[in-house]
Amino acid sequence: MATARKGTATPLASAFSPEETRRAVSRVAQAIADRRADLARVQGFFADNAALVNLVQRLPDELSHQIMVPFGGAAFFPGSLIHTNELLVLLGDGYYADRSAKQTTEILHRRGMELEAQMEAIKATISDLEAEAKFFESTAAEASEGLVEIREEYDEEDTEILSSKTEASSSSGGISDEEHARMMARFDELEMLEKEAGSTSEDEGDDDDDEDEDAETSEDGEENGDTLSYGNEHDNVSFGASVSGSGGNDQRQGNGQVSLCLCS
Repeated sequence: MATARKGTATPLASAFSPEETRRAVSRVAQAIADRRADLARVQGFFADNAALVNLVQRLPDELSHQIMVPFGGAAFFPGSLIHTNELLVLLGDGYYADRSAKQTTEILHRRGMELEAQMEAIKATISDLEAEAKFFESTAAEASEGLVEIREEYDEEDTEILSSKTEASSSSGGISDEEHARMMARFDELEMLEKEAGSTSEDEGDDDDDEDEDAETSEDGEENGDTLSYGNEHDNVSFGASVSGSGGNDQRQGNGQVSLCLCS
């Protein structure tokens, strides 16, 4: 008889104290708030970049634009924007380059794609943090309800004995592999015999057809031969010969004439 398995029951409150759970929840909530702030900042950059793309695309439409030039922190004065197809673009790390409106638009589009990738990465991080926060919240609720975690020791020998008993019971209730193989071999043999019987019957049918054709051919030949012989007999019956001479001495002189008549 197998020995009873030993198990342990551990309350969740001992593994996750309420104070630690609350601190974990607050820490994850703060991380989520920070990531959301980063997302809002990147979304603002993306909106500014899209507005700048629209502006750069419209600048070359006119030679100059009337604008209000900023002067200081709070002063403006009227002015005009010229050379609308020449733009000084910041490449990064303090480097600038003169670019046309079309080239500047392409650079801004690439920056927009990079901002979109950053937003997607931040959203994925926020989703992971929210799942972690839900886990801590559910764990804290279960610990407060007094739930326990039950663990049992794994015994490999008992598992092997149980699996062998299960296999023995299944084999005794079903068909053995040897018997199954013998049955399948018998089925294959019967199938081959059936195929051979079908092919033999087809060959016999073909032989009968050939014999019928030969019999018909011989009968036709006999009929044709009878017809031919009958025609020859008719011709022989209708064949006549007459000998006429020029005089009584025709037979002596050998100058007689022979006329043949073939009547149909």
